[in-house]
Amino acid sequence: MKSMTGYGRAKYLDENIDLEIEIRSVNSRFLDLRIKQPYHLSFMEVEISKQINKMIVRGKVDVNINLNLLKAPDMEFNEDMAKAYWELYKKAKEIVKTDAHLPFAKLLSEKDVMRIGKTEINEENMSRIIISTLDEAITTHQKMALTEGDSMKKYCLNSLSTMSSALNKIEAEFPKYKKDIYSKLKDNIEELLGTFIKEEDHKKLLLETAIYVEKADITEEIVRLNNHIDKFSALLEEKTELGKKLNFILQEMHREINTIGSKFNSTKVFDDIILIKEEIEKCREIIQNVR
Repeated sequence: MKSMTGYGRAKYLDENIDLEIEIRSVNSRFLDLRIKQPYHLSFMEVEISKQINKMIVRGKVDVNINLNLLKAPDMEFNEDMAKAYWELYKKAKEIVKTDAHLPFAKLLSEKDVMRIGKTEINEENMSRIIISTLDEAITTHQKMALTEGDSMKKYCLNSLSTMSSALNKIEAEFPKYKKDIYSKLKDNIEELLGTFIKEEDHKKLLLETAIYVEKADITEEIVRLNNHIDKFSALLEEKTELGKKLNFILQEMHREINTIGSKFNSTKVFDDIILIKEEIEKCREIIQNVR
């Protein structure tokens, strides 16, 4: 069982490259991938996305790639341009008749006096480093997602145990409830009709009463709810994508407990029915974060 929430970070450092990659994810119905990277790596955007998609299939995922190139760029001093500016400075000094020092530092900052070449990137080597570091970050992210998943799994198993205990109480209480409701209905019918009903009609009414009470039976709902609990528990042990399957089972569990609540209208099990509903909702919240 794996959570959609996770965090992973990896670094790479050599004499030319200082690289850090961070991956953060939270739950989402679909994969929402956002990559923030420097323009140096625009040639790798598709490859980076494919690498992430191999391991992360759902969730809102933010990937931050910070890259600093440590190698100093090539620099060139333009002698002709510097002389031209210097002569212009001297001429301006003569025109305004000033003893001020000529601004040598300013000269070096004039356009095209110092030419800074582009830092060349070996794309093949850079690609290898990026993917290797990205894989390390993804591995860390997945470890955290699995740890979070194990925590959610334990929570759900405890919740299922609580539901089973409450359902057992409901099941044990229902036969007495069924007898009581039959007895009350029978007594009410006899009291209302009294001697104004023939014996054969009286038997038919009692039969109809028994059929009515039988329709209120919750045995099937209890069996189905127990089966859902067992299926849910078994799925928690699987390694495949579980979120949608588990959510569907929880919907079915909610339907069954609602039916039980409508048929079994007794204060003796009211708290148990509410408890099962609460646990189902708690599991629903947890499962929203399972991929």
